[in-house]
Amino acid sequence: MKKILSVLVFTLVAACLVAPKFIAPKHQEKVAELISNINKAPGYTANIVSTDLAWFGSENKVLVTFDTTQIDPTIQEGVLEAELIIDTHYGPLLFSSQGLFGLYDTEISYTGDKQRNFIEWNEDLPLYELSVLGGFTGNFKVADSIPAFSNPANTFQFSGYAGQGEMTDQGFIYQGTLDQIDIVDGYTPVKAEGFTLSIELNANLATIMQGGFYDSTTDFNLEKLNIGADTELSGLNIEMGSSLDKETQLGSIEIGYLIKDAMFGEFKASDLSLVTELTKLSNKFFIDYKNFSDNLLAQTHSSDAVYEVILAFMQDNIGELLAAKPEFNITDFSGTFPEGSFNATLTSKLADIGTPTIEELSIPEFWLYNAIITANLEADEPLVRSLAEQFIASKMRAPLNAPEVKQQALMIINSFVQQGLIKLEDDKYKSEITIEDGQGKIYDSAFPLM
Repeated sequence: MKKILSVLVFTLVAACLVAPKFIAPKHQEKVAELISNINKAPGYTANIVSTDLAWFGSENKVLVTFDTTQIDPTIQEGVLEAELIIDTHYGPLLFSSQGLFGLYDTEISYTGDKQRNFIEWNEDLPLYELSVLGGFTGNFKVADSIPAFSNPANTFQFSGYAGQGEMTDQGFIYQGTLDQIDIVDGYTPVKAEGFTLSIELNANLATIMQGGFYDSTTDFNLEKLNIGADTELSGLNIEMGSSLDKETQLGSIEIGYLIKDAMFGEFKASDLSLVTELTKLSNKFFIDYKNFSDNLLAQTHSSDAVYEVILAFMQDNIGELLAAKPEFNITDFSGTFPEGSFNATLTSKLADIGTPTIEELSIPEFWLYNAIITANLEADEPLVRSLAEQFIASKMRAPLNAPEVKQQALMIINSFVQQGLIKLEDDKYKSEITIEDGQGKIYDSAFPLM
């Protein structure tokens, strides 16, 4: 029994001593791959400044620069630099906060020494740190953080950010939190509280990197936002999602903006919502564009050359993008006020047309004559009457409760009803707007768009 235990102990010790020698070259390949991916991004360049190799780990210093003239050529001295330190410990035995065993534990940090001239934080911490724990099966865990900091005048305070996530063969999940940001400089103080970020990507790393569609959700939440003394928003939420129909290979993107409660002085509203979607998008087009852009950026960094080649690609592939007739829709635009609620929807797509040129797509008249749009609006009668009265009062410069204001507002609403522009049904005013062949129509009343 003792011999068996001795053999097991010897085997484990040998594995812990020998394994790092095999892990090291694989890790350096990943570092080189990271550098290559950064260099493919527009305006970015990355170079390994130095590499220190040891038996159980390594340290790489990488200089990343960004040329802002790639975004705006008018910017002078627009080169930004950041030195990243990639400090790695090799497995299989790791003493990481994210796990005891793994292939490697990498800490990527940006010290931010130059930023200390403008903001103050714990001198023992980098300005940003990302920890990556690589598993034996190819999965990895991540955790990142930004320390609490403030400016010297203490008019800006940032409470610190922390996040963690995991990548598996099933997908990627991530959660991040930020307690508070305070800005007290000037006449309009701002306080943001309770920020959370949630990401769920239901695809493996290879699918994510190819640039096409897959099922995903990303939520940004903010519990409360105060601006000045008379503006308060609560329950702010931005939801973004994507999906892919595997049979048709068409993708969709949805973005929703939500506010639970809003107060601007005497103005109050709740359950404000705007949800938009782009649907019937060719998955093949976006995968082809990702491959094209990766190859293009690897060959040239000239913004003019890139622009011309991208236009040529778009013209050659616009037919693929438009073949399924992509749609832009507003699936929900709604809100509630003390006087009542409203809601609206919109659907839009291109009519049956040939393959347009990029020049045609840049002309507003093209969309006016080739778009098919339907919009439906509905609002409670008291709300419509209140909005009309506020409009008339501002034009007449009269008190909101003046009899002549109420009379004029009622006359305007009734004139819209008589013209067939709105209808009153079940104490709600409704309207339907359609656009097709360059003509607009509100119910049965047609009008030219130009």
